This record gives sequence, C-alpha cells and structure tokens, in this order.
Amino acid sequence: MTEITEEQHFIDLAVGGRIALYHYQPEIKIGRPLLITHGTLSDMSTIRDLGRTLAKQGFDSWLLEWGGHGQATAASTKQNFEHPAFNDAPAAISAVLEKTGHEKLYWVSHSGGGHLLLMHLGRHPEKQNEIAGMVLIGAQSTDAARTTLAKWGARLLWLVTMTLNQTPIFLVRSGTEAEPTRLLAQWAVWSLQEKWVGSDGFDYLTALAEIKPPALIIAGGADIIAPASGCRKFFNHLGSEDKSWIICSTGSGFSKEFSHGQLIRGRAARNEVFPPIINWLKERNNG
Repeated sequence: MTEITEEQHFIDLAVGGRIALYHYQPEIKIGRPLLITHGTLSDMSTIRDLGRTLAKQGFDSWLLEWGGHGQATAASTKQNFEHPAFNDAPAAISAVLEKTGHEKLYWVSHSGGGHLLLMHLGRHPEKQNEIAGMVLIGAQSTDAARTTLAKWGARLLWLVTMTLNQTPIFLVRSGTEAEPTRLLAQWAVWSLQEKWVGSDGFDYLTALAEIKPPALIIAGGADIIAPASGCRKFFNHLGSEDKSWIICSTGSGFSKEFSHGQLIRGRAARNEVFPPIINWLKERNNG
C-alpha cells in the first residue's frame, strides 16, 4: 500500500484568524470526502491516527484545526464557542467541497468538534444539504457538572477562563494544549445550567430536531468530560431517521470503560472504536 502523505492548506477567514486543513489522500478513493475535527484543548495530533486509519480504508480524509489550535489562529481571545461554529466550521466545509468537487461530505469529530457542526446547522438548517452524514465521538453539552464537586470545577473553569481569556492545560487535563479563547467559559455555563443555549438564548438542543443527516453517536462509559447521558441527549434530539448509538463500555462488549481521550487515542481506540466507525461509513459512503 502506498504511504499516506500529508498536505497542508491554510485558509484565512473574513472575520479574522485562519483555519488549517491537513489532507490525507488515499491511493484509491471511495465515496465522499471526510472532514475530521478535533475537540477543545487539542489540535490535529489527537485525530491524526483516526485520519490516517480512515485514509488507509480509502476515504479522502481532511483534518481540521480551528480556533487557534495547532497552526490555526483565533480571531480574538475573547471569542466563545459560537465564533468557530459560525465561521471556522462553514469555512472548512466550503473549502473541502470546493477542493474535492463534491456537493456533500461526512463530518467526523471528537468532543467539541461535534458542537461546531451542530451549532452551525442549528442556526442554518438549510446548510445540512452539504452534510452526507456525521460521526460524533464524545460530544455533549449539559451533563458535565451534575455533582457538587463537578459544579465547583465548572465554576473554577469559568472564572479562570474569563480572567485569562484562555483555559490553561493544567486546569482540564484532557487534551494536548491550552484552549486559547473564552470558549470553555461558555461550556462551563452550559454545564452549570444544564442548558445548551446561545449567547442570545437560542436553544441548540431543541434545534437538533431539524438536523436530519445520518448520524453515529459514540460515548465512553467512563467519560466525565462528555458523560454518556449527555451524549444520549444529542442522539435523542437529533431529527435523523438513520441514527446509531454506541457506548464504549464493558456492558456493550468493549474491553473497558472508555474515557474521553481513549475514544480516539491508543491501541484500544484503534482496535475497538475505529472499526465500527469504518463500518458505518462504508455502509453509507461507498459510492
């Protein structure tokens, strides 16, 4: 098999900042392109293994760095979650569709990367004609602060992030780099209020009913960043007729209770989490 090479593309955004795309092109392509997206406190290194694995299966894979992660640049340190959802995500979708000549793509994401697509489509449901399907791994918005200790953690997260205009890596040890903006302060509020609403009060959870592309939702049995209960809310509220649910836990036949990072990194992810993603995509994206 020919070695998978990595091509870099940088796209400046009209609102400021830039996104970075990394292209893994298979020798023989199958189906539509994939846009693979990391979560918060992370860069493309956390999804490189997944991207290369999918490319080796024949999928035309594009990895996105957004909002100041890796080699991408944020427009402002004071931006919240809605900024990359309304700017970085649609710019990446448009770029991949333009570069590949396709009318639709598949979105594959970990953690906060899933929020970007759902918030974008929640505000602009007409744009879902660009999405052939979506795989959301460890994504939720409401259930991370349901204990007293977790509530205090969310309050500290909000305070530090608002004070520094960033979230230091030592505060949330779940990624590979600091979160460079106020994004996680908004996430902390969602967790404390158990409501996924925009800065203007827009109800994103309710808006999921109008989002209907095929969806695969994956949760980790030991994930405290994205508890399975919160991921299940995404699954339940999505309007997709074709939607699938996987919880990576011993009760579902997995070797262990998967944590947040273990869903996309390590041998267990390659051996147990990636295969059902590949199968799901091949069943729907082989034309």
